[in-house]
Amino acid sequence: MSYHVTVLARARQDFDEIVAWIFERSPQGADRRVTRFEEALAGLEENPFVAPIAPESEELREEVRQILFRTRAGRTYRALFLVTGDEVRILRIRGPGQEPLRPQDIETWRNDEGNEEGKRPDS
Repeated sequence: MSYHVTVLARARQDFDEIVAWIFERSPQGADRRVTRFEEALAGLEENPFVAPIAPESEELREEVRQILFRTRAGRTYRALFLVTGDEVRILRIRGPGQEPLRPQDIETWRNDEGNEEGKRPDS
């Protein structure tokens, strides 16, 4: 089965902020981050269930999963997503030191459902 990956507007905003921050320090690092994120999304198209369930999942009462990607400096970023039918919805991207997602964030995701950005984070 093939899955359709959708990056919600808030996740795109998170990603753009992360890439801009990295770009100020290393333009090549920002390019690598975009490439790694696109590769991770491509993997989700094939089988999103290989990704582990996020630590917040129990509190959120949703099966939120996560994919991890790291910078050369060792900083770990997480893309949090839900699988609904044949769709993977990227909800948020979290960086080092950011608070875990909270139950009240779910309402934001629900409101974001009609505001989808499509698959590619750099388009």
